Amino acid sequence: MAYTFTGRKRGSVRFEPDSGTITRESLRFTSQVTSNPIESGSDIHDHVINEPKRLTVNGSIVGGDADKDALERMRDRRDIVTYIGRVRATNLVFTSLQFNTDPSNKDGFIFSAQLQRIDMASPETMDVGTVPLMTRQDTGRSAPAVARQSALTGNTGTQTTVTQIVSNSAYAAHVRSCAGSGSQGTVSGRNPSFNGVR
Repeated sequence: MAYTFTGRKRGSVRFEPDSGTITRESLRFTSQVTSNPIESGSDIHDHVINEPKRLTVNGSIVGGDADKDALERMRDRRDIVTYIGRVRATNLVFTSLQFNTDPSNKDGFIFSAQLQRIDMASPETMDVGTVPLMTRQDTGRSAPAVARQSALTGNTGTQTTVTQIVSNSAYAAHVRSCAGSGSQGTVSGRNPSFNGVR
C-alpha cells in the first residue's frame, strides 16, 4: 500500500517500500466544553465547540533528501495538503514537522508530522450584470407604463382635499359681511357687548 502527502502547490511525496514507510497514523478529535453551569433543558450544542480534526503521521524516509525537502516546502509555503493512507483526510495544513536521524537509517530520516484540518467556506457570489440594475429595469417599457409606475411610487407629500368649490364672488361677499362697510372691522367689533370691565 502506498501512502501519499499531496499539496495543492508543492507536488506530492509518495511512500513506498523502497522510498520510505509510514509507521503510525493517529487521528484526534477534540471539543471544548463550557465550565459554567448549564441550565436544565437547554440545548447542549450551545455549550460544546468541536475543534478541527488533527492528524499525526509518523514514518521514515529511506535514502536522499528529496522527500524530506518536499515535506518541508509544503510546510514552509503553508500548502493545503491531502493525506492518503489507511486514514484519508483533505484540507490539512502542517502544524508541526520534525525530522530525526537514526543509526539504523544512516542515509534517511525518521519524521513526525502533525496536521490540522481547516474548514473551507465558499462565499455566496453573483456575477455583475446577470441581474439588471433598478435603473435599467424600465428600459424597453413604454413611456406611459413608466409614467404610471412613477406616479404610483412617487412621493406626493401632504395633500389638501377640497370638497366644495367657492367662487370668487361668493368669497368676496363673505369678506364684506365680516368686515362691515369698510376697514372698521366686524359688526361685533363696532358694537361691542362687552367692554372688558366688570
